[in-house]
Amino acid sequence: MWKFLLGPLLMGAGYIAGSIYGADAEQVVRKSPGDTYAGVAQALDNVRGGGTTSFEGGTPMPYQLKVDRSPDERLLVTLYFDGREGASADFRFSPKNDGAATLVTANIHGDHSVLRQALAGTDKARLGYAPDWMLNLAARPLLRQLAEQIEQGQSADAALPGFQSQADWESSLPPDQQKKVQQWRQYDASRPMTDPDADARRYMNGGNSAGN
Repeated sequence: MWKFLLGPLLMGAGYIAGSIYGADAEQVVRKSPGDTYAGVAQALDNVRGGGTTSFEGGTPMPYQLKVDRSPDERLLVTLYFDGREGASADFRFSPKNDGAATLVTANIHGDHSVLRQALAGTDKARLGYAPDWMLNLAARPLLRQLAEQIEQGQSADAALPGFQSQADWESSLPPDQQKKVQQWRQYDASRPMTDPDADARRYMNGGNSAGN
């Protein structure tokens, strides 16, 4: 399941706004760093490592998923499309509560030019313009799902991350963040598709038509 990195967006998270531009995704797991690392690593081992994309309306493209490992400390997951790096997810594991728990921090980065090529011609083409902070926010349900599986001693499975629909995700937010989501949607619908990170910075700094 190569969609591990982009899954939250591709499965319906849609255009969502964060309260902090560029925020990482974080999750505390009530297990030791060793157990938590092993659980996340196991989930990645269940992800298919390569194949060919199959987006309806798009051009099939070979992909490869590479995982670099630093035991109990870091997992760096890189997704390649036709040999070009399209996205990466950097997982860090930090001990909490004297090692009884673990803070998992994930930072996801997308190469927008590669993603736009991979998604060209599909109904998901606009996701190639999604800024990194959107990818980081959309990864949070995945981390929560993995944390629950690891804490309960279940086999962690990144292919079944419990993604939420946009409506369910939005309804779970506090009112002020729901307002930001609505503002971003209005802004995103009216703006030209240019540089996503520059647009996001302008939006979070107040330079947008929807206002803050």
